[in-house]
Amino acid sequence: MTEKEKALLAGCVNGDKAAWDAFVVQYSALVYHTIRKTLTLHHASPQDDIVEDLHQNFFLSICENDFRKLRQFKGDRGCSLASWLRMIASRVTVDFLRLKQPPTVEVPVALASDQPDPPNTLVDREEERQIAKALDGLSPRDRLFVDLHFYRGLPPEEVATILNVSVAAVYTLKSRLMDKLREVLKKA
Repeated sequence: MTEKEKALLAGCVNGDKAAWDAFVVQYSALVYHTIRKTLTLHHASPQDDIVEDLHQNFFLSICENDFRKLRQFKGDRGCSLASWLRMIASRVTVDFLRLKQPPTVEVPVALASDQPDPPNTLVDREEERQIAKALDGLSPRDRLFVDLHFYRGLPPEEVATILNVSVAAVYTLKSRLMDKLREVLKKA
């Protein structure tokens, strides 16, 4: 953490209005774009009024309980203030989406292939149908995990952050889901 960031944070937690104004100006665009990107990643329409509300909610959450969140930031393990604020903005957005409606996962019509234009055989379509049916049988949280980890290829650390669980829990969830999907596909 730079000396400038330390001074800015110290001013904010000590109630310095000028420091808070500088903090908001410096990080407002970062927070705004993180919220838009998170909404887009979760197949939610990033409408301006929703983004503005979430933007305001983010800064309110920073101020809550006498700037408790800012007091928690340590800047250790290579975490910059900007990356930490992006994580909080993503969490605020994901929490909003969780309250709004259960997440959905779009199942692609065709599975990816190395071949330029694979033929749609009856067997291919049947496998796709079985996989889609197996995915439909999962809970919304499990479908979100499949979307984040398998379809989007996010690293376990990022999936853990979005789902608000530990990295170890991500590996446990992956193993449990793979077993569950194998069992469903075996019966099909």
